[in-house]
Amino acid sequence: MKRVNVVVTDLDNTLWDWLRMWHASFEPYLNRISSEFSIPLPELKKDFRNLHKRYGTSESSYVYKELTSLTEEQKSKVDVRNAKGMSILHEYYHLKKNNLELYSGVYETLLKLKKHGVLVIAFTESNAFFTKQRLEHLKLDGLIDFVYSPIDNGKPTSVDRFYPEDHWEPKHTQFRYLSKGTLKPAPEILEIILKDFNASKQNTLYIGDKLDKDVSMAIDADVFSIHAAYGSNTDSKIYELLKEVSHWTDEDILREAKYNKDNGDNPIPSLRLEKSFEEILDHFEFFPFDEINYHENVSHVITIWQKTIDVQQHFNDIELRIRNIALTTFTFIIGAIGFLIKEGFSVKISELEIPLSTGVAVTGLFIMFAFFYMDRAWYHKLLIGAVKQGIYIEDRWAHKLPEMRLTHAIGKESPHSFYKDKKIHSRNKYYVFYGLLFLTLIIIAIISYFLDPVSSTLNDR
Repeated sequence: MKRVNVVVTDLDNTLWDWLRMWHASFEPYLNRISSEFSIPLPELKKDFRNLHKRYGTSESSYVYKELTSLTEEQKSKVDVRNAKGMSILHEYYHLKKNNLELYSGVYETLLKLKKHGVLVIAFTESNAFFTKQRLEHLKLDGLIDFVYSPIDNGKPTSVDRFYPEDHWEPKHTQFRYLSKGTLKPAPEILEIILKDFNASKQNTLYIGDKLDKDVSMAIDADVFSIHAAYGSNTDSKIYELLKEVSHWTDEDILREAKYNKDNGDNPIPSLRLEKSFEEILDHFEFFPFDEINYHENVSHVITIWQKTIDVQQHFNDIELRIRNIALTTFTFIIGAIGFLIKEGFSVKISELEIPLSTGVAVTGLFIMFAFFYMDRAWYHKLLIGAVKQGIYIEDRWAHKLPEMRLTHAIGKESPHSFYKDKKIHSRNKYYVFYGLLFLTLIIIAIISYFLDPVSSTLNDR
């Protein structure tokens, strides 16, 4: 019996029934828009296909404001509740959420794999955003160790965000991002995934529902290939609708049709799962993944983390130097103002006599603002970027290297209790620093303007 300690799996139509979820939500969405706004279905399907191609995914249907077949007035009604209390868009989201289900036996099988210490990795074409949503909804966070997924296109400008940007971030499963538009078959990426963990091909399985993408890729990468035949549903009317509106190119569709038709020429998987994912338990002996090999990469991670800490220190040092120079300049300005007040220098503009000390104080405000802008809008942003990267590395490796927590420790100790246990954080501390300088110069400018010393104008001298 083949011994296995690494399982690489596809997600859509392998672990969960993506096609059923998509059809159960998109078809009512399509039909309601067509019927309520009197748009012919062929025209609307073509419009959706263009939209999906633009974003490189058949899940961009929610970007309805970019459909060219709808008027602006019609678009404004898509998100408006009807007599039943559910807008077209709300119903679409509702149906997507409530029709997403794991295939039978998937959850239990993943639990058993984890108990055996098997490393479980997912490799998907689906964008990371939607994949994170599904991991959360299906409670798979932590059952899958790593997910390799294309990076998102970003939020369309026409779409409002309902949740914070990190709302769907998993707590345990780690994401590794591929370039936008990554498509299978990509045997070179599968090779890279295995190299990332120093995994042995002899002890690795790859599972997927597509013969032309998943199985052929595994064969080309010389990995044991398993066809999730239970998830291959390309002959149904459901699949026909997907092909009509999908972002897939005509070449993609023709290639898949050829694979489905020419059975004799199809890649032959090493194993077929006819009914469920859990059938793999009957064919293999699973054993713990040897993390010692994996941790040959740890030295590189530590080097990167140390460099990130160095960058944090670098930008923090620059900010302290800026504030030191600002304070030195402030002291010089205060000295100059004191001298001018003592000497009583002023300048006469028309009938208005303005103390030079006031002018220097106002000039000092502009100079202090220049320091503040350089500090706040320039180097502090770079420091924050370095800190976020440090947090990312530490969170990603916390379960393996718990000692690597310097960024977190500094962040925890940084807040200062200011008044009645109200804490002020580093991102606001410079407001206190520069605020005191600004306030001092403003007060001096006002007082010096209204002083009435024995003075002489520059013209008199």
